[in-house]
Amino acid sequence: MNVDRTIKLKLDMSDEGKENLKQTVVLFNQVFNEVAEYGFNNHTHSKVSIHHATYKDIRKRHPELPSSLVQGARDVACEALKGVKLKRLPSSHPHSAIRYNKRVIRIVFEHGFATVASIHGRVDISFNIPEYYKQYIGWKIRSSALNYNHLQDVFYLHVTLRVESPKPVGNTVLGIDRGIVNVAVCSNNVFFNTSSIKNTRAKYAYLRKELQSKGTKSAKRLLKSIRVQKRRGKNFNRKLNNWSFYQLEQFIRYKAEAVAKQVVSVDPRYSSQKCSKCGHIYKGNRDGSSYRCRNCGFQIHADLNAARNIAQAGISCLSKLTVNQRNVGLKVAQDAT
Repeated sequence: MNVDRTIKLKLDMSDEGKENLKQTVVLFNQVFNEVAEYGFNNHTHSKVSIHHATYKDIRKRHPELPSSLVQGARDVACEALKGVKLKRLPSSHPHSAIRYNKRVIRIVFEHGFATVASIHGRVDISFNIPEYYKQYIGWKIRSSALNYNHLQDVFYLHVTLRVESPKPVGNTVLGIDRGIVNVAVCSNNVFFNTSSIKNTRAKYAYLRKELQSKGTKSAKRLLKSIRVQKRRGKNFNRKLNNWSFYQLEQFIRYKAEAVAKQVVSVDPRYSSQKCSKCGHIYKGNRDGSSYRCRNCGFQIHADLNAARNIAQAGISCLSKLTVNQRNVGLKVAQDAT
């Protein structure tokens, strides 16, 4: 099992080098559009057939673009055609990010230095490594992409790195109940609900209200960027909450991957009604944040009871897997009524 991480590095280079890369980015995307048009018109996304049909002609018309970048533009265009199932013609903006393979870029990550191919030869670039990124020194570089922000006139290098996951330790299953009042409650009695999270929620709620009241085009664009739905009421709240649940799950999966932990989603139905001690299911067992089993009298915080039920469901799920897979396990499920 491997762990992949993509980092973003702000680049520094000479004015001449920057101009070379600008022209390279524009030409790369022009070739992308030419290849995409051929594939769309001939109803194919085959890299082999498109290569044989377009490579020589493109090299003749654009000899300044390194052959590896021509092939890179072709590959990206073919993938785009396949992604839309040839139903429409994909197009690339002149300043869209371009892909670099190992033949046209050399990155010395630990020293903050790299050389990249351009239409006028290699360009030397440098970058500062933020303290947080230093943990990735020694990781294997898998791929890279060059991104030009034409509004800021700045280049960024997106680098994907890989390392082998650490060996899993233990086989403990942790149940996590996600909710509104408590962001997350774990089956090991840990609650997550800080004032900073509440303040952030309140800030965005106020921002949404203000933007919705304005109704201007810029306000609507900002609303769209924070993924707010126009519908209000119960359905609106459900969608907004589901978005935060999804985001938290992605964070958990991201962190779990780095420590070789497996994240499994389970059916959360009845997790708030079921007694984690005797298994009795009754809707009246829960009263707000309090839980008292009408069958055995067991009392506990309702979210903690749900987290323990989720952990039990996780154990049941993991028992169906192979012995090696059972070495790790992290349970996650959304709060349910």
